[in-house]
Amino acid sequence: MAPSGSGVSVTGSDVYRIDPAGNPQKIWSHAQDIIYAITFDAQGRALLGSGNKGCIYRVESDVLYTALVTAPSTQIVAFQTSADGAFYAATGNVGKIYRLGPGLAHEGSLESDVFDTGFFSQWGRLSFEAHPNGGSIAIAARSGNLDRPQKNWSTWSAPITDPKGDRIASPAARFIQWKATLTAGGVQSPELESVDLAYLQRNMPPRIEAIESTPANYKFPAPSIPPTPSQTLTLPPIGKPASGSGSSLSLDSGTPSMQYAKGFTGARWAATDDNGDGLIFTIEIRGTHETNWKLLKDKVREKYWSWDSTAFPDGEYRIRVTASDLPGNPPAEALSTSMVSDPFLIDNTPPKIAGLAASATGGKLRATWTAADALSDIKKAEYSLDGGDWTLAAPVTGLSDSHELAYDLTIDHIAPGEHTLAVRVEDDYDNQSVDKAVVR
Repeated sequence: MAPSGSGVSVTGSDVYRIDPAGNPQKIWSHAQDIIYAITFDAQGRALLGSGNKGCIYRVESDVLYTALVTAPSTQIVAFQTSADGAFYAATGNVGKIYRLGPGLAHEGSLESDVFDTGFFSQWGRLSFEAHPNGGSIAIAARSGNLDRPQKNWSTWSAPITDPKGDRIASPAARFIQWKATLTAGGVQSPELESVDLAYLQRNMPPRIEAIESTPANYKFPAPSIPPTPSQTLTLPPIGKPASGSGSSLSLDSGTPSMQYAKGFTGARWAATDDNGDGLIFTIEIRGTHETNWKLLKDKVREKYWSWDSTAFPDGEYRIRVTASDLPGNPPAEALSTSMVSDPFLIDNTPPKIAGLAASATGGKLRATWTAADALSDIKKAEYSLDGGDWTLAAPVTGLSDSHELAYDLTIDHIAPGEHTLAVRVEDDYDNQSVDKAVVR
């Protein structure tokens, strides 16, 4: 026996078997119960006396154990076997002695762990699989909204005795527990194999956590028709039941790579549903100074969308995304949530080039001009002499950080004769303007 801690901080125990060669092997473990006593029954199986719930466990194998009995006292502190196959258990706090066996009790019961559905739920049918072996099995249930059965939990419901089951009479709540009472009808005990309990969570509205506009002039790939998102299923660790809080089946919500497409704009968003329901989205748009929302797209299953912004005048806009859990609920019970994005800019008008003037003297060419855009900053300016490569031109300020910039360009080593100077300016939304001047 090896308690998993020391002093008052002990929270569990491990039991090891040590073979004749001295090799230890763990055969039993419990996260809460502390083992105070060990003995062996007539078949050589280890019996463990524990606290602080007064449970006696029988180790059946290295991976299986049976909870034999729970004594009203707190701790099982000692065992003593008798010649007739029975054994005695001594308890502490309060001190008592119990005699167990060697025969089976006529009746016994066991309680399940408390099951957390994750949300306030209503209960459906409870059914079970069992081998009565001439006896009977009755299962009752109780429910509450705290994770430990206390005085504010419901009382045990009327027992269900038909394995096909019946509807649970316990009031709606978040947590539920069942208790099976097994009554023997002969020399063999009834055997309970499994219990199924149906429940329906109260529907919770979806949540939209954030909306982001995507870079201008890029679009998402077209979704498959019909949508076929990949699905993943996450299983709980072996030996642990699946949690009732939300669904373990989830749809892949990764954002795909975008392709360059002049004039397109888009948005993506993060949305979840605590019940694990599938979601569909409606996307609407309006100008920041407008009052009515215009539909962009409905019944979107992806968490992203892009559209051709050239159908909208330049200006500031917002989108509204509405998430609905209709795919996982009847229409009358479906819920929805909306969120409005921060403002974003649609700008498809190129900047204007004004005052382009060029002259040549002493083997040098000088050109001046201004560039201005109504909504966004001038990103860059370039020039090309006589059809040559485009070359970056710096503004007079040295920084491209304004809606309007002035340029003063000097090109050295100009050959005599006629020359054509082209200038090109581009704003932050990839809109371009080109102008030219001829120098003789």
